[in-house]
Amino acid sequence: MAVTTVGTVIKNAKLVLQEVTTAGTRWTNEELIGWLNEAYQAIVQIKPDASTVNAPLELTEGTRQEIPADGLRLIDVVRNTASSSQQMGILVASRQSLDTTRRSWHADPKSVDIEQYIFDDQDPKHFYVYPPAASGAEVELIYSAVPEPHDVAQGLQGLSGERIKLNDSYGPVITDYILFRAYSKDAEHAKNMNRAQLHMQNYMKALGQKVEVDRSISPNAPDNSSNPTGSVGRTGG
Repeated sequence: MAVTTVGTVIKNAKLVLQEVTTAGTRWTNEELIGWLNEAYQAIVQIKPDASTVNAPLELTEGTRQEIPADGLRLIDVVRNTASSSQQMGILVASRQSLDTTRRSWHADPKSVDIEQYIFDDQDPKHFYVYPPAASGAEVELIYSAVPEPHDVAQGLQGLSGERIKLNDSYGPVITDYILFRAYSKDAEHAKNMNRAQLHMQNYMKALGQKVEVDRSISPNAPDNSSNPTGSVGRTGG
């Protein structure tokens, strides 16, 4: 859980902007908080695992399934969780392999024991299961979701102590995004336009580096999976 607060992020942004008034003159607190909320959306669009939900999902009868309404895209289907199931793990499969070996798989007998799931990157909010789900089938799902926004109406005073809704490591990224939006407000001035572009570059670079670091220390990385102690995989935090 993050310990960085909304107040800290907004304060850091205001220091760079040289916005010294309490309520904000050129850039109001409400604007800055609104851009903080927008930063969550922008970050999760680029790095979906920045905000994930691990929760049970009761399946619809049949093969085609949909992630919860607050979801952005599916990340994984882990296991069966229905009490009436054998609670087996679930493997990812390709639609082509099922279509090739069992053309009628969508019409196969239904079961509460799901064995495989099929996911298409072009349809990130839906997935298919095999065998077709019977009534009562339930699985453990991991999916990406944009965090609930902070209530701007509370103002900075009301939100100052509220924690940001992403990991602390995203604090600088959020600040750069806020500064990008702030300077873009005055983009008719060349100096501010350049500043806006600089902060957008910092934002994109930091996210790109985060992707590479997370990939390199993942327990699933080939070099790390052979490490018997798993020490590399535990350094991410």
